[in-house]
Amino acid sequence: MRISTFILLLLSLAVGQTATAEEHFGEFRDALKGEFIDAKPRPRFKLAAQFRFIDPNGLLWSVPPQKEVDGASIPQAFWSFIGGPFEGAYIKASVIHDYYCDEKIRTAHDTHRSFYYGMRASGVEEWKAKFMYWAVETFGPNWKLDKRVRLNLRCRSSDVAINCRQEPEVKVEPVSLRGVDLGDPEILAAAFSKASAVARSLKTTNGMVLDVSSSGQVAASLDDIASSADGYRAIFMKDDYMSTPAQLGVLSKWDMSGIDQVRPWDNNRIPEYNEAITLEPSSIEQVQSGEHFKLDANSKVLLKDQLNMKTLNMDAILSR
Repeated sequence: MRISTFILLLLSLAVGQTATAEEHFGEFRDALKGEFIDAKPRPRFKLAAQFRFIDPNGLLWSVPPQKEVDGASIPQAFWSFIGGPFEGAYIKASVIHDYYCDEKIRTAHDTHRSFYYGMRASGVEEWKAKFMYWAVETFGPNWKLDKRVRLNLRCRSSDVAINCRQEPEVKVEPVSLRGVDLGDPEILAAAFSKASAVARSLKTTNGMVLDVSSSGQVAASLDDIASSADGYRAIFMKDDYMSTPAQLGVLSKWDMSGIDQVRPWDNNRIPEYNEAITLEPSSIEQVQSGEHFKLDANSKVLLKDQLNMKTLNMDAILSR
Protein backbone atom coordinates (compact mmCIF):
# COMPACT_ATOMS: atom_id res chain seq x y z
CA MET A 1 0.00 0.00 0.00
CA ARG A 2 1.39 3.41 -0.93
CA ILE A 3 2.05 5.93 1.90
CA SER A 4 -0.50 8.42 0.57
CA THR A 5 -3.19 5.73 0.43
CA PHE A 6 -2.35 4.61 3.97
CA ILE A 7 -2.60 8.18 5.27
CA LEU A 8 -5.96 8.67 3.57
CA LEU A 9 -7.21 5.45 5.15
CA LEU A 10 -6.15 6.62 8.62
CA LEU A 11 -7.82 9.97 8.06
CA SER A 12 -11.09 8.35 6.96
CA LEU A 13 -11.09 6.11 10.03
CA ALA A 14 -10.46 9.11 12.27
CA VAL A 15 -13.31 11.07 10.67
CA GLY A 16 -15.65 8.08 11.09
CA GLN A 17 -14.74 7.72 14.77
CA THR A 18 -15.27 11.44 15.37
CA ALA A 19 -18.68 11.39 13.68
CA THR A 20 -19.75 8.44 15.82
CA ALA A 21 -18.49 10.06 19.00
CA GLU A 22 -20.34 13.27 18.21
CA GLU A 23 -23.66 11.60 17.35
CA HIS A 24 -26.37 13.67 18.99
CA PHE A 25 -29.81 12.40 20.01
CA GLY A 26 -31.13 15.52 21.69
CA GLU A 27 -31.23 16.55 25.33
CA PHE A 28 -33.59 16.75 28.27
CA ARG A 29 -33.79 20.32 29.52
CA ASP A 30 -35.21 19.59 32.97
CA ALA A 31 -34.84 17.16 35.82
CA LEU A 32 -37.78 14.77 35.98
CA LYS A 33 -39.71 15.54 39.15
CA GLY A 34 -42.89 13.88 40.34
CA GLU A 35 -44.40 11.02 42.27
CA PHE A 36 -46.05 7.69 41.61
CA ILE A 37 -49.74 7.39 42.39
CA ASP A 38 -51.31 4.04 43.20
CA ALA A 39 -54.15 3.76 40.68
CA LYS A 40 -56.05 1.12 38.72
CA PRO A 41 -55.51 -0.54 36.34
CA ARG A 42 -51.89 0.64 36.56
CA PRO A 43 -49.82 3.09 38.64
CA ARG A 44 -49.55 6.63 37.33
CA PHE A 45 -46.70 9.12 37.46
CA LYS A 46 -47.66 12.74 38.25
CA LEU A 47 -45.23 15.43 37.19
CA ALA A 48 -44.39 18.11 39.74
CA ALA A 49 -42.81 20.44 37.18
CA GLN A 50 -42.52 21.02 33.45
CA PHE A 51 -40.42 18.42 31.66
CA ARG A 52 -38.86 19.18 28.26
CA PHE A 53 -36.91 17.32 25.61
CA ILE A 54 -35.33 18.81 22.48
CA ASP A 55 -34.80 16.20 19.79
CA PRO A 56 -31.80 16.25 17.40
CA ASN A 57 -33.91 18.15 14.84
CA GLY A 58 -34.42 20.99 17.31
CA LEU A 59 -38.09 20.15 17.95
CA LEU A 60 -39.27 20.82 21.50
CA TRP A 61 -41.33 18.17 23.31
CA SER A 62 -42.80 19.54 26.53
CA VAL A 63 -44.97 17.96 29.23
CA PRO A 64 -46.75 20.42 31.57
CA PRO A 65 -46.67 20.16 35.37
CA GLN A 66 -49.41 18.17 37.12
CA LYS A 67 -49.83 15.93 34.07
CA GLU A 68 -50.32 12.24 34.87
CA VAL A 69 -48.97 9.45 32.64
CA ASP A 70 -49.28 5.69 33.03
CA GLY A 71 -46.92 4.10 30.52
CA ALA A 72 -49.79 2.90 28.32
CA SER A 73 -48.06 4.12 25.16
CA ILE A 74 -45.80 1.07 25.44
CA PRO A 75 -47.84 -2.09 24.75
CA GLN A 76 -48.53 -3.68 28.13
CA ALA A 77 -47.78 -7.14 26.75
CA PHE A 78 -44.12 -6.08 26.51
CA TRP A 79 -43.84 -4.73 30.05
CA SER A 80 -42.66 -7.98 31.60
CA PHE A 81 -39.99 -8.15 28.88
CA ILE A 82 -38.52 -4.66 29.23
CA GLY A 83 -39.15 -4.39 32.99
CA GLY A 84 -41.83 -1.71 32.76
CA PRO A 85 -41.85 1.72 31.07
CA PHE A 86 -40.98 3.65 34.25
CA GLU A 87 -37.87 1.70 35.17
CA GLY A 88 -34.24 2.57 34.60
CA ALA A 89 -33.21 4.55 31.57
CA TYR A 90 -36.63 4.31 29.88
CA ILE A 91 -38.51 6.60 32.25
CA LYS A 92 -37.65 10.00 30.75
CA ALA A 93 -38.44 8.95 27.20
CA SER A 94 -41.59 7.14 28.38
CA VAL A 95 -42.99 10.27 30.05
CA ILE A 96 -42.61 12.33 26.87
CA HIS A 97 -43.94 9.51 24.70
CA ASP A 98 -46.93 8.86 26.94
CA TYR A 99 -48.02 12.50 27.00
CA TYR A 100 -47.87 12.96 23.24
CA CYS A 101 -49.61 9.63 22.58
CA ASP A 102 -52.42 10.86 24.85
CA GLU A 103 -52.65 14.34 23.34
CA LYS A 104 -52.02 13.30 19.71
CA ILE A 105 -50.98 16.80 18.72
CA ARG A 106 -48.15 15.51 16.53
CA THR A 107 -48.04 12.59 14.13
CA ALA A 108 -47.69 9.06 15.46
CA HIS A 109 -44.53 8.70 13.37
CA ASP A 110 -42.85 11.75 14.92
CA THR A 111 -44.03 10.82 18.41
CA HIS A 112 -42.62 7.29 18.22
CA ARG A 113 -39.39 8.59 16.66
CA SER A 114 -38.96 11.01 19.57
CA PHE A 115 -39.24 8.02 21.91
CA TYR A 116 -36.20 6.49 20.21
CA TYR A 117 -34.25 9.74 20.47
CA GLY A 118 -35.21 10.10 24.13
CA MET A 119 -34.02 6.58 24.94
CA ARG A 120 -30.71 7.13 23.20
CA ALA A 121 -30.26 10.51 24.91
CA SER A 122 -30.83 8.68 28.21
CA GLY A 123 -28.08 6.16 27.47
CA VAL A 124 -30.15 3.17 26.34
CA GLU A 125 -28.07 0.87 24.12
CA GLU A 126 -28.69 1.24 20.40
CA TRP A 127 -30.03 -2.25 19.80
CA LYS A 128 -32.42 -2.02 22.77
CA ALA A 129 -33.67 1.42 21.74
CA LYS A 130 -34.24 0.22 18.19
CA PHE A 131 -36.16 -2.80 19.44
CA MET A 132 -38.38 -0.60 21.61
CA TYR A 133 -38.88 1.82 18.72
CA TRP A 134 -39.91 -1.06 16.43
CA ALA A 135 -42.28 -2.40 19.12
CA VAL A 136 -44.15 0.90 19.64
CA GLU A 137 -44.29 1.60 15.90
CA THR A 138 -45.73 -1.87 15.29
CA PHE A 139 -47.97 -2.44 18.31
CA GLY A 140 -48.31 0.96 20.01
CA PRO A 141 -50.95 3.68 19.57
CA ASN A 142 -51.58 4.79 16.01
CA TRP A 143 -53.40 7.84 14.66
CA LYS A 144 -53.43 10.36 11.87
CA LEU A 145 -53.93 14.11 11.85
CA ASP A 146 -56.77 15.27 9.63
CA LYS A 147 -57.49 18.81 8.54
CA ARG A 148 -61.14 19.67 9.07
CA VAL A 149 -63.00 22.83 8.06
CA ARG A 150 -65.50 24.15 10.58
CA LEU A 151 -67.97 26.93 9.90
CA ASN A 152 -68.22 29.30 12.83
CA LEU A 153 -71.04 31.79 13.13
CA ARG A 154 -69.68 35.27 13.81
CA CYS A 155 -72.11 38.03 14.77
CA ARG A 156 -71.66 41.74 15.18
CA SER A 157 -74.26 44.12 16.55
CA SER A 158 -74.87 47.73 15.69
CA ASP A 159 -77.50 50.30 16.58
CA VAL A 160 -79.51 49.16 13.59
CA ALA A 161 -79.19 45.38 13.41
CA ILE A 162 -77.22 42.29 14.22
CA ASN A 163 -75.18 41.02 11.26
CA CYS A 164 -74.04 37.39 11.23
CA ARG A 165 -71.94 35.41 8.81
CA GLN A 166 -70.24 32.04 8.68
CA GLU A 167 -66.45 32.06 8.73
CA PRO A 168 -64.48 28.90 7.87
CA GLU A 169 -61.80 27.75 10.30
CA VAL A 170 -59.29 25.01 9.50
CA LYS A 171 -58.46 22.75 12.44
CA VAL A 172 -56.18 19.74 12.70
CA GLU A 173 -57.85 16.90 14.58
CA PRO A 174 -56.43 13.51 15.56
CA VAL A 175 -58.16 10.40 14.28
CA SER A 176 -57.30 7.20 16.16
CA LEU A 177 -56.58 4.18 13.98
CA ARG A 178 -57.19 0.55 14.82
CA GLY A 179 -54.15 -1.24 16.19
CA VAL A 180 -52.98 -4.84 16.51
CA ASP A 181 -55.18 -6.90 18.84
CA LEU A 182 -52.65 -8.38 21.25
CA GLY A 183 -55.56 -9.70 23.30
CA ASP A 184 -56.00 -12.46 20.71
CA PRO A 185 -53.76 -15.38 21.83
CA GLU A 186 -52.97 -16.42 18.27
CA ILE A 187 -51.94 -12.93 17.20
CA LEU A 188 -50.00 -12.45 20.44
CA ALA A 189 -48.05 -15.67 19.86
CA ALA A 190 -47.16 -14.62 16.31
CA ALA A 191 -46.28 -11.08 17.40
CA PHE A 192 -44.03 -12.30 20.22
CA SER A 193 -42.30 -14.82 17.96
CA LYS A 194 -41.56 -12.04 15.47
CA ALA A 195 -40.46 -9.65 18.21
CA SER A 196 -38.08 -12.26 19.61
CA ALA A 197 -36.43 -12.71 16.22
CA VAL A 198 -36.13 -8.94 15.80
CA ALA A 199 -34.52 -8.58 19.23
CA ARG A 200 -32.02 -11.37 18.50
CA SER A 201 -31.06 -9.88 15.13
CA LEU A 202 -30.53 -6.45 16.66
CA LYS A 203 -28.54 -7.90 19.57
CA THR A 204 -26.35 -10.00 17.26
CA THR A 205 -25.44 -7.05 15.04
CA ASN A 206 -25.33 -4.28 17.67
CA GLY A 207 -28.32 -2.59 16.07
CA MET A 208 -27.35 -2.90 12.40
CA VAL A 209 -29.78 -5.61 11.23
CA LEU A 210 -33.45 -5.51 12.22
CA ASP A 211 -35.04 -8.56 10.70
CA VAL A 212 -34.85 -11.53 8.37
CA SER A 213 -37.68 -11.65 5.86
CA SER A 214 -38.36 -14.32 3.26
CA SER A 215 -36.36 -12.19 0.79
CA GLY A 216 -33.35 -11.49 3.00
CA GLN A 217 -32.01 -9.24 5.75
CA VAL A 218 -33.69 -5.96 6.68
CA ALA A 219 -31.39 -3.13 7.75
CA ALA A 220 -32.03 -1.28 11.00
CA SER A 221 -31.98 2.35 9.93
CA LEU A 222 -34.76 4.35 11.56
CA ASP A 223 -36.64 4.61 8.27
CA ASP A 224 -36.30 0.85 7.72
CA ILE A 225 -37.68 0.24 11.21
CA ALA A 226 -40.69 2.47 10.54
CA SER A 227 -41.31 0.73 7.20
CA SER A 228 -41.04 -2.72 8.81
CA ALA A 229 -43.46 -1.69 11.54
CA ASP A 230 -46.00 -0.46 8.99
CA GLY A 231 -45.79 -3.78 7.19
CA TYR A 232 -46.13 -5.99 10.24
CA ARG A 233 -48.93 -3.88 11.70
CA ALA A 234 -50.88 -4.45 8.50
CA ILE A 235 -50.09 -8.18 8.56
CA PHE A 236 -51.17 -8.72 12.16
CA MET A 237 -54.36 -6.73 11.66
CA LYS A 238 -55.54 -9.03 8.88
CA ASP A 239 -57.99 -11.71 9.89
CA ASP A 240 -56.20 -14.10 7.54
CA TYR A 241 -52.64 -13.11 8.46
CA MET A 242 -51.61 -16.78 8.34
CA SER A 243 -52.81 -17.23 4.76
CA THR A 244 -49.27 -16.44 3.57
CA PRO A 245 -46.99 -17.63 6.42
CA ALA A 246 -43.81 -16.56 4.62
CA GLN A 247 -44.71 -12.90 5.21
CA LEU A 248 -43.66 -13.27 8.86
CA GLY A 249 -40.11 -14.22 7.88
CA VAL A 250 -37.79 -15.82 10.44
CA LEU A 251 -39.23 -16.34 13.93
CA SER A 252 -37.88 -17.34 17.33
CA LYS A 253 -39.41 -18.67 20.53
CA TRP A 254 -40.41 -15.81 22.86
CA ASP A 255 -38.24 -15.64 25.97
CA MET A 256 -39.85 -13.89 28.94
CA SER A 257 -36.60 -13.68 30.92
CA GLY A 258 -36.23 -10.07 29.78
CA ILE A 259 -34.52 -7.84 27.28
CA ASP A 260 -31.20 -8.04 29.12
CA GLN A 261 -31.21 -11.82 28.61
CA VAL A 262 -31.81 -11.80 24.85
CA ARG A 263 -29.66 -14.44 23.16
CA PRO A 264 -27.76 -13.51 20.01
CA TRP A 265 -28.23 -15.86 17.11
CA ASP A 266 -26.00 -18.94 17.24
CA ASN A 267 -22.37 -18.22 16.35
CA ASN A 268 -23.31 -14.51 16.08
CA ARG A 269 -24.55 -15.22 12.58
CA ILE A 270 -27.81 -13.84 11.17
CA PRO A 271 -29.82 -16.84 9.92
CA GLU A 272 -31.35 -17.17 6.49
CA TYR A 273 -35.01 -17.76 5.83
CA ASN A 274 -34.41 -20.75 3.55
CA GLU A 275 -32.42 -22.60 6.20
CA ALA A 276 -34.99 -22.08 8.98
CA ILE A 277 -36.86 -25.15 10.15
CA THR A 278 -40.63 -25.27 9.71
CA LEU A 279 -42.70 -25.32 12.89
CA GLU A 280 -44.34 -28.75 12.95
CA PRO A 281 -44.78 -31.53 15.54
CA SER A 282 -41.42 -33.07 14.72
CA SER A 283 -39.52 -29.77 15.20
CA ILE A 284 -41.07 -28.53 18.45
CA GLU A 285 -38.06 -29.51 20.58
CA GLN A 286 -35.70 -27.62 18.28
CA VAL A 287 -37.93 -24.55 18.37
CA GLN A 288 -38.16 -24.64 22.16
CA SER A 289 -34.37 -24.85 22.40
CA GLY A 290 -34.03 -21.58 20.49
CA GLU A 291 -33.69 -22.71 16.89
CA HIS A 292 -34.95 -20.16 14.38
CA PHE A 293 -38.03 -21.25 12.49
CA LYS A 294 -40.63 -20.35 9.90
CA LEU A 295 -44.29 -21.15 9.46
CA ASP A 296 -46.42 -23.04 7.00
CA ALA A 297 -50.19 -23.25 6.67
CA ASN A 298 -50.39 -25.89 9.44
CA SER A 299 -48.31 -24.00 12.03
CA LYS A 300 -50.97 -21.70 13.47
CA VAL A 301 -52.13 -23.90 16.37
CA LEU A 302 -48.60 -25.04 17.16
CA LEU A 303 -47.39 -21.43 17.33
CA LYS A 304 -49.91 -20.52 20.02
CA ASP A 305 -48.81 -23.55 22.06
CA GLN A 306 -45.24 -22.22 22.15
CA LEU A 307 -46.32 -19.18 24.17
CA ASN A 308 -46.52 -19.82 27.90
CA MET A 309 -49.46 -17.64 28.91
CA LYS A 310 -48.64 -18.13 32.60
CA THR A 311 -45.47 -16.07 32.16
CA LEU A 312 -47.52 -13.06 31.02
CA ASN A 313 -48.29 -11.99 34.57
CA MET A 314 -49.10 -8.33 34.18
CA ASP A 315 -50.14 -7.99 37.84
CA ALA A 316 -46.54 -8.44 38.94
CA ILE A 317 -45.42 -5.68 36.60
CA LEU A 318 -48.25 -3.31 37.52
CA SER A 319 -47.59 -3.66 41.23
CA ARG A 320 -43.96 -2.53 41.00
